[in-house]
Amino acid sequence: MSETSSVEVDAERERDGEGDRGPSDPATHDHDCSKIEALRQRSQRLSARLQQTQREMETSSAHGKESPAATQSVQDVNPPTQRRMGEAGRAPPASSNSRQVQQMSSQQQLNQVQILPNSSQQPIAKKKSKRALRNEVGALQEMVKLLSHVSPDVNAYAAQLIRQNEVLSQLEWAPPRVSPVPQQALRQLPQRIDGGSEIVRRQLPEQRGEGRQRHDSDVSSSNSNPSQQLTKQGRRQRNRKKSDGSGKSTTQSLKTELEAMRSYINKIVQHHVGIDHQLPLDLIFKGNFSDLEAHAQRLTAAGYGRIVEEEIRVNRKNNRQAFITMSTDREALERDGIVLLPVARRYAFEGDKVRAFVLNAGAQCSSKPAEPSSGGITGGKPSISLAGDEELSDETESQDSDAEADADNVVVISSDNCPKAFVIAITKQTELRQIVGTISFTNPNKLCDDQLFYKFRPYDLRVPMVYVPMEACTAHIGSNQQAGEVSGLLYLAHILETDCNGHCIAELIQPVGRVGNLEDELKAILFHNGLRDIKPFEQRFDDLYSQPSPPISKIDLSQRRDLRKMCIFTIDPMTARDLDDAVSIEKLGDNRYEVGVHISDVSHYLMEDNELDNIVKERSTSIYLANEVIHMLPQSLCMRCSLLPGENKFAFSVFWQMDGEGVMLEEKPEFSRTIINSCSQFAYEHAQKIIDNPKERFTENDFPTILNGFHTNDITKRVLWLHRMASSMRKSRFDNGALTINNAKLRFVLDPISGEPVSFEVEKQREANRMIEEFMLLANQAVARFIHDAFPEIAVLRNHPPPLTKSLKTLREKLQALGFELDYSSSKTLQESMVRLCNEAPNPVAMNACLSQLLMKPMARATYFCSEGRTEPADLWHYALSIPIYTHFTSPIRRYPDIMVHRLLAAALNYCPPPGRTPDDLHALTKLANERKYNAKMAGDDSGNLYFKRYVRNKQGIYMHAVVIEIFQHMMNVVTLESGHVISIHFKMQKVLVDTHSAPNYVMIAERNMKQSPRKLQILSLVPIFLFIWDNKLTGFLTMGDQRIHAPKEQQTGSGTSRKNKPKQQQVNHQQRQQQHIQQQRIFAMRQNSL
Repeated sequence: MSETSSVEVDAERERDGEGDRGPSDPATHDHDCSKIEALRQRSQRLSARLQQTQREMETSSAHGKESPAATQSVQDVNPPTQRRMGEAGRAPPASSNSRQVQQMSSQQQLNQVQILPNSSQQPIAKKKSKRALRNEVGALQEMVKLLSHVSPDVNAYAAQLIRQNEVLSQLEWAPPRVSPVPQQALRQLPQRIDGGSEIVRRQLPEQRGEGRQRHDSDVSSSNSNPSQQLTKQGRRQRNRKKSDGSGKSTTQSLKTELEAMRSYINKIVQHHVGIDHQLPLDLIFKGNFSDLEAHAQRLTAAGYGRIVEEEIRVNRKNNRQAFITMSTDREALERDGIVLLPVARRYAFEGDKVRAFVLNAGAQCSSKPAEPSSGGITGGKPSISLAGDEELSDETESQDSDAEADADNVVVISSDNCPKAFVIAITKQTELRQIVGTISFTNPNKLCDDQLFYKFRPYDLRVPMVYVPMEACTAHIGSNQQAGEVSGLLYLAHILETDCNGHCIAELIQPVGRVGNLEDELKAILFHNGLRDIKPFEQRFDDLYSQPSPPISKIDLSQRRDLRKMCIFTIDPMTARDLDDAVSIEKLGDNRYEVGVHISDVSHYLMEDNELDNIVKERSTSIYLANEVIHMLPQSLCMRCSLLPGENKFAFSVFWQMDGEGVMLEEKPEFSRTIINSCSQFAYEHAQKIIDNPKERFTENDFPTILNGFHTNDITKRVLWLHRMASSMRKSRFDNGALTINNAKLRFVLDPISGEPVSFEVEKQREANRMIEEFMLLANQAVARFIHDAFPEIAVLRNHPPPLTKSLKTLREKLQALGFELDYSSSKTLQESMVRLCNEAPNPVAMNACLSQLLMKPMARATYFCSEGRTEPADLWHYALSIPIYTHFTSPIRRYPDIMVHRLLAAALNYCPPPGRTPDDLHALTKLANERKYNAKMAGDDSGNLYFKRYVRNKQGIYMHAVVIEIFQHMMNVVTLESGHVISIHFKMQKVLVDTHSAPNYVMIAERNMKQSPRKLQILSLVPIFLFIWDNKLTGFLTMGDQRIHAPKEQQTGSGTSRKNKPKQQQVNHQQRQQQHIQQQRIFAMRQNSL
């Protein structure tokens, strides 16, 4: 549908003010008026016909048949319609400037619209073919295009009717290809819309500058939320392409992208000021991309917003959304700017620095529940499938306003609460644009200039679809390869450019493997998470420490405290091999104990700035995958430093003097380099057995071998002493404001031959785990204070900022709507609220799982930093632990920052000179450590998800219990209680019927046969789900009662339905949709029952 351009509106206003320029022939005048009146009447009949067609389509969809009367009516109306269209095309333009045309009120027009009979009330007749209906709709669309040239008023009124109609608004209204009516004819028409309402007239200014075709990236012209319209329009365009069967990308020009940018800017500004207010002409963007800066300056001068230069962040689950930081104050309520269109961010990538204009904050958070949106009835699939012209909604993730690169920082709020923004220019691009993804060297696509490209689907969902030139893939394809050998391949690619249409053009660097192969997919996970450069150590580095440790020398004894005769032991996970830490406790007198924590002294072997140290600092951390550990240190050095029982080891030790309740008896701890010899390697299970049975007399057969002359009783009494102290210390720590949020971590049992997962279990946090945790936290805190006092400019510390207050505020409002109270004024009150809500909940496990997921999102990541320039207490404070200073000291075998801390501690104790690295070097190293730690965490999580998907696939689906954590219009997120996975439930894929009229407050679900009463689902609702793999994705389905779901046969990855089976599949999909529509009628009673 063509829209009125600003040039036409302005010209119309000028012509209205000019008056008559000369005499006109009365006969010609009357003749022209009659023609104009005839056109108006045809426009009214058109409106009636469009609504009639809508009713026919609705009736045929509901009953599969059509009334004879309706059929006859259509046949009677069509021929005149065709003739009128021909007349309209040949009608001469009017030349009079008269305004004596009769006006018709909106009510009179509505009365004329209603004169046609309602086909739904007639007897049912044979259904029309889809082709016939399309021809009729096409003819009507063509007539609308012809009529729209008569005047801007007719055009605007037709657009209004189309927007108000649910069926017509989903049609594709392309600009007409006929010549426009001469300007002389337009002078004869009045400016006012005949019979139009005030609302229609107010919408005229909004339509300026938009006389063009809509594209995928464009903003809808309706007055609803721009973010929703963007998503809906994109889905409609894609669905239309699928239904057409073309499967080809539409070639767009730079002009089209510029028009999309203009439309987006004008729409968000108009939405910001309100549709009732007319924008000044100079604030309507009509320029080119080079004019963005000047236009942003005009908007800033008008007080609409401000210009910022910040890094841009792209939504991990929806690359159409990007965010610009507006405030670094995490306790502030100012929300980040949101960009809702890829072209509006100038196709910037994650991490690019951009210059952007951000509107002032508009919509504010409300304590009231969200207004129900215009939902519908969906689901009710007879089988688990998607029709050929269906696809999942883009709205697969919360519209976050402060989403950092990790999922821990995704904020659950509506984009309405974020000020809209657009990017003026990219000021600095990220250096690395290498991505890993899948490619199939089949079915190339045409883009610009008829060049053929293969689609490259990135693992990183922040990156849009990537295209690789076909001619550049010849070397990778080879010759005489079978079809199966060129499909479902994993590759590393480098993005070269983004063309004028937003297509990312890339070149292939190297193959990674094949989809489905475990080893290849794990390699792809490392590549995807920026760990491509992590390679095995050269053999010469392993040879450095492959020989047995030399005996302890006199020099060693002169520089270290000899503790080899002390009862020191390790407590670690059952499968642990890198034993960083050990503990000891000795009774000094009545209610007086000396507690020791002993950490492996890796810095003794790894000298600063030597060849191996420079390699290790780049690795920075060990990587824990589901099936293996990629060590930070060479394997031989790991074994040399590991505190294995019965071997002399160098360590750094911290000692405290405490009473039996863990209260410090000395103000400061004691630090020392030591030599230890562990007497036993306990697992958490062994320590827990002692804690659970404190009075039992254990034997040597109950525990691992105990060396150095100690016995079972020596270990058991020390474990009980440490447990009593740790319990008291933990209680005191939480009384002082500590906060803990634990998410499930899985451990897989793998088949020894195939390597496939055969089972899994959730790692449990026992009292033994918490006991060791308390003493490690105490050691880290003591060392942090000691090295900061000694080296206030080069101390390597760890900080945890407070959470995003604006996100916690939104979460509190959601919980308040459900009758729950959340106090986030401090870490102490937040922890107390979590404990209280879990204790009061009918299902504490479900409540804890839900709150853990929702509260992890506003939380910031803890980071390493160099203390230079950090003088304020808030710069050193650790929010979750609620302590003034903290570092990492206790795991030097797997974390490089711990090694730097050991060197600082040794220098502070005068064992060696201070480290030679400058504050600038330490700033760079801590930044690298933060990146590596995060990347390693994401790789570990991805590998766990990969193995869980393999487990579900091997089981052909599993049933689990889940709790609802988020609800959207087209889907909801749940977290499984058995595994802690967050699963997206897409409503239109469900076998149950889903009523979304009240989303996001709640949805109603019911079985297709309505055997059970409908069920209401809202946040914190428990629901059984069925998990299986669909399109290589972990997919969830709702179940009710004893309903069982059978997973479909495995689909071929990277291949679609064969061409010869497509017609049959489309027929089956059409029949399924008909049955689904009939059964959806039953669910309308659900809403009445729910009210």
